[in-house]
Amino acid sequence: MNWWMALPAIAVAALLLFLPGLVLARSLGAKGFAAAAMAPLASCGLIGLAGVIGGLLRVGWGLQSYLLVTAVSMVSAVLFRRLVKARPTPVDRASATPGVQWAAVLGGLVAGSALISTRLLPAIGAPGNFAQVYDNIFHLNAIRYILETGNASSLTLGRMLNPDAGIAIYPSVWHSLAALVAQLTHNDVFVSQNAVAVAVSALLWPFSCIMLVRGIVGPRVLPLVVTGVLSGGFWIFPFQLLQWGPLYPNTLSYSLLPLAILVLVGLFNVGRERFMDNAGLWSFLPIAVAALFLSQPNGATSLMAFSVPLIAGAWFSQLRARIRSKSGIKSIALVVLWGLAAAATFLVLWQALLLRYDDWKPSRTLSEAVGDVASGTLLGGGETVVATVAALLGVVTILWRRKGGWIIACALIAASLYIVSVYMYQGRFRHFTTGSWYQDPYRLAALVPLFMIVLAGVGADGLVSAVRSWRRRLTKNFRGRQLRLPEFRGSASLYAVVAATLVAVALANVVARVHGPGLAAVSTKIKKSYSFSPGWVVSNDERTLMSRLDSTVPQDAVIGVNPFNGGALAYAISGRHVTQYHLTPRPSPGLREIANSITTTHPGSETCGLASKNNVRYILDFGDFYMLKVPAARAYPAFVNVPSTPGAKVQLVDQQGAAKLYKIDAC
Repeated sequence: MNWWMALPAIAVAALLLFLPGLVLARSLGAKGFAAAAMAPLASCGLIGLAGVIGGLLRVGWGLQSYLLVTAVSMVSAVLFRRLVKARPTPVDRASATPGVQWAAVLGGLVAGSALISTRLLPAIGAPGNFAQVYDNIFHLNAIRYILETGNASSLTLGRMLNPDAGIAIYPSVWHSLAALVAQLTHNDVFVSQNAVAVAVSALLWPFSCIMLVRGIVGPRVLPLVVTGVLSGGFWIFPFQLLQWGPLYPNTLSYSLLPLAILVLVGLFNVGRERFMDNAGLWSFLPIAVAALFLSQPNGATSLMAFSVPLIAGAWFSQLRARIRSKSGIKSIALVVLWGLAAAATFLVLWQALLLRYDDWKPSRTLSEAVGDVASGTLLGGGETVVATVAALLGVVTILWRRKGGWIIACALIAASLYIVSVYMYQGRFRHFTTGSWYQDPYRLAALVPLFMIVLAGVGADGLVSAVRSWRRRLTKNFRGRQLRLPEFRGSASLYAVVAATLVAVALANVVARVHGPGLAAVSTKIKKSYSFSPGWVVSNDERTLMSRLDSTVPQDAVIGVNPFNGGALAYAISGRHVTQYHLTPRPSPGLREIANSITTTHPGSETCGLASKNNVRYILDFGDFYMLKVPAARAYPAFVNVPSTPGAKVQLVDQQGAAKLYKIDAC
């Protein structure tokens, strides 16, 4: 399969991300720009909600359950709007015609999508390739698990690893979306996962960045085009997260994050134009939190961190206004109290989201870490000079206008979190500040580009304002004579389309050249991760053998596998159950006994009893080349190099190269 053949799957993923949410957004009163901006948030919130409700009611996951929850939510939204009809605040009319607005959005979106897709698609190779990296074993098997069980609930997805758990929380929106794509397009889990990856990375991410900047500076052509282009110019996001891990749920959550921040922009009224009424904004706040949390909680924690400057700014402004107006002790005390209550609530929630994982060591000096942020060389990668210069222009614009300081503060928060993760040693402070992100520098580095992009958009807006001011001065009397500049007649929308196209093409070429080394390096890393060349854990022979398992292994049988040599992916590929679906958690005592002696035991033994209880009847032998060279990889001696085991009681069922499938005869 080539990418043209995979285009329908990518289109389906995009439609699922936008259309149902657009219906809900319209039902909640959003129109035009606001409805489009809120659509992906609402869609992902609906996917997460539909999965949870379906799991509780034991309704199988599919398009029907997704649309049913969408319909019920739409009716509820309409009823809610009617209840609060007298209270909504009117929104501002856009300062530009619809043609100009959408020309700017589409110009930036096409440029950003082109930059990302022209790098990402060749790096992945074929639509059926998959990242042979640690986390992807779980992600691929989780998609298959949803397809097989019909349960897409974030409350129970972890049961794939621990079937006896009552509540086994794992955010499932990514996997649920990929499962829907597989159902609707009849593609396998690999093509479906890549379709979602492309739709999220090359479409949702640049769209979200553009919408956030649009909400801050208004419908300006240059800022939105600059935003779209720069969204495809950072190697650390989205490219690196698609290789590191790969962190697919994080990629989705971070791609939704700008839209969630846009909700805060509206609530705190810090944008140029009011784009949604209060009722709509307050409705979308819990939707945004749910969408982020059910995609990956790192996104929700990031939203909390970036809300601090807005909340603190609003509190300080109210306190100053009350003091200046001499409102009285009670009035001032109320402001102080709500500030303390907000801080206490924040600390409680923040502490609850901290994770115990603490395994990262410092990797950069303080000067290197600061330089990483300034130059874009995060974790020692390629520079992003164009973005840095544009972001500096944004800082100058904010300082000059004395408005928008919260954007600088958010950029500093993202930079500080990264610096703490790569510079500081393990301890309470580092755990408290970065523990919600597993203290992972890759996850934290991926947050830095967002507000660099926003600052760049603001800088472009400042540049436009400066040029307009300069033009106005030139048109005034010059030495007693009127200076006339050329005037263009015709459609403003047409000029906007032409301008957006020219600027997008020119800037995209500059970014592609200047940022090229970093983008090329991460593309090479992705290409290696997604290949089947010798040296990776799953070879072409092994994948071919696994693709035949649905015809060589009975549906009710369980296959003994060593997850470290790629055998666990037999479930994702064929749907046949395996003894372990991920590299963690460690094997249970019963599985450990089977994996130690099942090939040399005898009928009536404890090992045979355990194998019979768990229906383990086959072994997938992929040898002793492991994804991770750790002691745990050697905990499955009976599943590795089976013919060399003295007295092994097995029957060879299928073979492809060095990959072999055995039936257990010992019992």
